Amino acid sequence: MSKKGFFAAAALTGAAVGAGFGLKDGIRDRVRRAASERKWQEKGDKAAQKLFGFFADRVSSNAIGGFYRPDYENFLEGSGYFLSDPKENAVWRIGYAKESILPAYAEGDFYLGGYLAYPPNKVSGAITDQLIRVTALDDGSGRGLHVFASIDCVGISNTDVREIRARLKKEIGDLNIESLNICATHCHSGVDTLGLWGDLKAALKTNPKAVKSRRTVNNAVSGKNKDFTEYLFLAAVCCIKTAIGNMAPGAAEFAVIDGSAFVHDKRPPYVVDPAVTVVRFRPQNAAPVYWVMMAAHPTCYGDSQREISADFPYYICKTLEDAGAEGVFFQGAEAAVATNRGPFAPLNATTHESVVSYGDAIGRKVLSVPDGEYKTVEPLLNVRLSPLMLPADNQLLLLAAKLKLINHKLSKFPAGDKKFTYCFHSEVGYAELGKELKLALIPGELMPEIEMGGACSADESWQGTDWNYPPLKEAVDGHLAVMGLCNDVVGYIVPDNDFGSVFAPLHYEEAVSPGRRTASNVTAAFLRTAAEADTIRL
Repeated sequence: MSKKGFFAAAALTGAAVGAGFGLKDGIRDRVRRAASERKWQEKGDKAAQKLFGFFADRVSSNAIGGFYRPDYENFLEGSGYFLSDPKENAVWRIGYAKESILPAYAEGDFYLGGYLAYPPNKVSGAITDQLIRVTALDDGSGRGLHVFASIDCVGISNTDVREIRARLKKEIGDLNIESLNICATHCHSGVDTLGLWGDLKAALKTNPKAVKSRRTVNNAVSGKNKDFTEYLFLAAVCCIKTAIGNMAPGAAEFAVIDGSAFVHDKRPPYVVDPAVTVVRFRPQNAAPVYWVMMAAHPTCYGDSQREISADFPYYICKTLEDAGAEGVFFQGAEAAVATNRGPFAPLNATTHESVVSYGDAIGRKVLSVPDGEYKTVEPLLNVRLSPLMLPADNQLLLLAAKLKLINHKLSKFPAGDKKFTYCFHSEVGYAELGKELKLALIPGELMPEIEMGGACSADESWQGTDWNYPPLKEAVDGHLAVMGLCNDVVGYIVPDNDFGSVFAPLHYEEAVSPGRRTASNVTAAFLRTAAEADTIRL
């Protein structure tokens, strides 16, 4: 999410307060000055949470429902059992399709998702299309098929993912689909698919009354255009059906490219996943399909953008398409990771020219990989997903959810002494594509150190403690690639030990995270799901 998030005004205020209380150089040492600043940063954070909590408590929870019950409605757990080896004589069946999600629009009817602004950023035109790209896969084992989709958008909630699953089942019945996984590229210049970036003034005026009753909750105002959302659902179902219908025998292989020159991290401990993981599917009598998995924020156009663009992932795919192939971009562990466009842009390039050049450079690098560097991916696909409940410690996101600015599902959990806490419904997954390639299906923006290692030590972290989980990549055999913003967008996933104050420098991400327990909950759920694979493996 963007640095123009909900806490922007509060963060500026906090910075001013911190500056006012800072001691001049030479009067006291830097350690005492840092401690003093931290004291006020933490006080500011607590005050902000208390303020947002005050308002959240006063928003009716009638539309939320009762206490938590396991929610398996339109949830697909994936493979009923895992295989260690491909079935004898098995071959891949591969299908691909893409569909525009950008209908004709009238100026002012749609908001751009990614940057908070008032008045909100209304769509004034379009530079590129917005697409959903779908790959349907069957490993020939007879267990069923799996669908992986990527949407050019800032994010899609688990609520909407489950709606697409429900509509697909209603439309075409039971096709033995074992998993349906929908990811967002996280571009910040597409139509708002979450609801956070609309007319906040109108929403704050209308929504408190609207959510008092389940009968009027549909009158709540958000940045989501209802016609666009319906169009997105229809396009997704159509595209998935087409991809399944296009399935044909084929082959698959993968390669890993050094992509470190394309990115840089903006937050300590300055860890990036340097790998660009490429999977090449080759269905018979159809163009090859490249999955390009890398971590970098598609925020190239900035907060002044008013025209729709799918950002650099669009131009990666375009370069592949110009070469006679198809491209699909999947976002990785990109929490504070930004693009490094300078080396790939022409001298004195405009922003748009640098975006085109950057995407094209990545696409050309993918195409330049020699065939000999690809490893065969055996026809073996194991996928397992688990429901996930994330405590809504961040009172700002809780307030947004209760006001229906976002449609993430909430449930109450007993917390003792007649108290309760709220949790967001989500899901996390683990997949094996062949014997060597593993996928972490993560429902948000993962800090790279959680995947790669190198998290802040106790001496370096905000909480003064260690991060006591192994890197995700060390928990599996083979090469691990992260599919971020997969089946949900819960915000930033920051290691618990370095979850600090949003008023502190380089701690913006905490403003748009469910809370300080998010990373441990997500990490533990992934590790547990991956470990369960061995208990159901034949």
